[in-house]
Amino acid sequence: MENVIIILLCLAGFIVVAFLVAVINAIRIKGSYKEPKEFRLGIDDINSQLHASHLARMIQVPSVSIRDSNDFSQIKKMHKVLEELYPNIHNRLEKIDIDGALLFKWRGKSSKALPILLMSHMDVVEATGSWKFSPFSGKISDGKIWGRGAVDTKGALCAILEAVEHLVSINYVPSCDVYIASSNNEEITGDGAVKTVEYLYKQGIRFDLVMDEGGAVMCGTMGINEPSAMVGIVEKGRANVKFIAHSSGGHASIPFNNNPFAQLSKVVSELDRKPPFKKKLTKPVKRMYKAMSPYLSFKYRLVLGNLWLFGGILPAVCSKMGGQAAALVQSTCVFTMAEGSSGANVIPETATCTANVRFILHENEEKTLNKLKKVADKYNVEMEKISGYDICPTADTNTYAYKQVLKQIKETFGDIPIVPYVMLAGTDSRHYTKICDCVIRFVPLIFSEEQQKSAHAINENLDVSSLSRGVTFYVDFIKNYGK
Repeated sequence: MENVIIILLCLAGFIVVAFLVAVINAIRIKGSYKEPKEFRLGIDDINSQLHASHLARMIQVPSVSIRDSNDFSQIKKMHKVLEELYPNIHNRLEKIDIDGALLFKWRGKSSKALPILLMSHMDVVEATGSWKFSPFSGKISDGKIWGRGAVDTKGALCAILEAVEHLVSINYVPSCDVYIASSNNEEITGDGAVKTVEYLYKQGIRFDLVMDEGGAVMCGTMGINEPSAMVGIVEKGRANVKFIAHSSGGHASIPFNNNPFAQLSKVVSELDRKPPFKKKLTKPVKRMYKAMSPYLSFKYRLVLGNLWLFGGILPAVCSKMGGQAAALVQSTCVFTMAEGSSGANVIPETATCTANVRFILHENEEKTLNKLKKVADKYNVEMEKISGYDICPTADTNTYAYKQVLKQIKETFGDIPIVPYVMLAGTDSRHYTKICDCVIRFVPLIFSEEQQKSAHAINENLDVSSLSRGVTFYVDFIKNYGK
């Protein structure tokens, strides 16, 4: 008995000491935040009003991607507008039109150095609801450019093209080849980027860096109130999965037990109540938490800044929290669609429900779908993968390319937090991991919390000053790369 008491006292003492160490560390790691450095418009050949007017022209083309449509007239119109706005790029760079997706090659001084690729898609989602200004007006008002695509992602595409157009106009030659890619159907998970990558792969081209949409300099995101550079280094895989139940059908006045929707409801209920996915803190998530923790409130610094102590229980806690916290530690399955008979009084012979599934790094597509199928089989329900793709490799952050991006962020925006993070959504950039080890998801634009939420929603807009700073970033980044 005495030995047991001694052991318990030692254990209690260890817990107290460990907790005190964690508290001291949480106090010690608090970051001293600085506002983004001042950015003055109208200097260094950055013409803010010109850039804004060009983005407005791009927004005025309603290049909405529509599934199963053969109408490419708006994409062709977009091509013509880009040709008008950027004559130097079109006249002096090599241009390839890959079934609507555009690829430009700007030859550098060295053909031996690996090239870099800057990318941003030209298509947008539809615009519904009541807007402050017409969604395709490209209205410039209150220091902002308004319209569908300003944030996602014509703003970034404009910044890239403005920077390159300027550098080409002054006969600047980059150290290495620089490519620009813009797909025409990213918003519908189209094949524009796929075909572009296949073309580059057949040419034997590999990149030192690929930089696409994803993160940005965001205000008020993931618990950090101050502007922070969120740099995506990996994204989850995803699939659309259909669950199918069968019966002999019949009239609703003569019901029978376990009809197709009853079968499906059991699957939905179990997956909702007891998700079968493994919970784990992966290395990219740990890196993200480590970078974030100095800028969070004390209670979050205490936990996320001391993963050596709390890392074992954190996945389970995050899973219970739901939302973004849960999605970072496990695969997810969310039911989004259901279909049955065409009549309210008809029991369907076949009923289906469809789920959107996102795969996490430690549990890939095969493992995740096998777990879902096991639940479906339990209730005599079929499962069918409609579409999707597995998790892509994480960006190599030990490279010159990645470090140069971080260096340029500091030079353009000042001493703000830089957070490498795991993207929960998908981008075209995943395809480029086939031909590049350092594929990152970051655009050098500042988004307020409202502007972040305006993507795919109403009143999408971008600050004129943000666009100009983005142009400055790309100009300096290209000039500094490889030196």
